Amino acid sequence: MHSPVWVPESEAAKLLAIKNSTIRTMRRDGRLTPGDHFIFATGTAGGPVSYNVTAIRESLAQRTKEMVAAEAKRRAEAKQQCLQAIETYDETGLDKPIAEVQS
Repeated sequence: MHSPVWVPESEAAKLLAIKNSTIRTMRRDGRLTPGDHFIFATGTAGGPVSYNVTAIRESLAQRTKEMVAAEAKRRAEAKQQCLQAIETYDETGLDKPIAEVQS
């Protein structure tokens, strides 16, 4: 197994095709985990941050799969609800006048 390659924020953002501010937001809101996705390069909080782009890509790929699966499930459930809401009728009483069918 290869040891992770840690790159500075600007390079990580470029490799991930996102803005520097986006990768910082991802780190701050917990989407990136310390030690796996990022480290403080000097070992002190507030110091420069380095990122493991490979681990971030793997995490994003997994989250994408989960989100797509959840959306597919939601759509299938919505479709099923729509289908259940459709009223269907059989041909019973079609040969009789409306007054006889309603009584």
